[in-house]
Amino acid sequence: MFKKTDEGYELARFGELTAFISILCEQYKVYSDFIHKRPDIDSLCPEEIVRLNHNQIDPLYISTIFSAMFLEAYIFDYGARKSSGAYIKNYIDKLDPPSKWLVVTKLFNDQGIEPSSQCFEVIKKLFKVRNQLAHNKSKEFDGLDKLAERKSDLFKPVECVDLLIKVMDELFRIDPDELYAKQTIDKLNKLKDEYPA
Repeated sequence: MFKKTDEGYELARFGELTAFISILCEQYKVYSDFIHKRPDIDSLCPEEIVRLNHNQIDPLYISTIFSAMFLEAYIFDYGARKSSGAYIKNYIDKLDPPSKWLVVTKLFNDQGIEPSSQCFEVIKKLFKVRNQLAHNKSKEFDGLDKLAERKSDLFKPVECVDLLIKVMDELFRIDPDELYAKQTIDKLNKLKDEYPA
């Protein structure tokens, strides 16, 4: 990642952000294909039907997890480019990810993401679902209806893409020099144009 200096831009940091966003984009495509290119079920063998089911369900889990990973890595990187990695690691990294977005955006700008904003609400919701998945605890089986309700908490890939656009839009509004926010917005909007959901 680059950071803006008085002389222009210089290489500042590197990490896994590109991989995380690429995985989300690929899951978006898989899910889009599932929605728009439904094969004739009668013509499929049992293994193909199982794979088709995976193309419906897996992208929800993967998109939810990797969207959260992207946002957590992004806010660390953003703060580290604005100050230093050591500062963020020592003083900010102990916060939960939604709080990092509040503190870091406010720390380095005149204004930050507001706790009452819709942007912050979607960040909190994403990390709540991510935490439920990452720290999963088995539960007693209480019927298929309850099982379906639990799956409904997952974000569809299109929801993840829209969520990241919303967060990056807000960051770019707060910090117009944040070129990675703009690049992320452009990349995700292009994806949505090429693969309508």
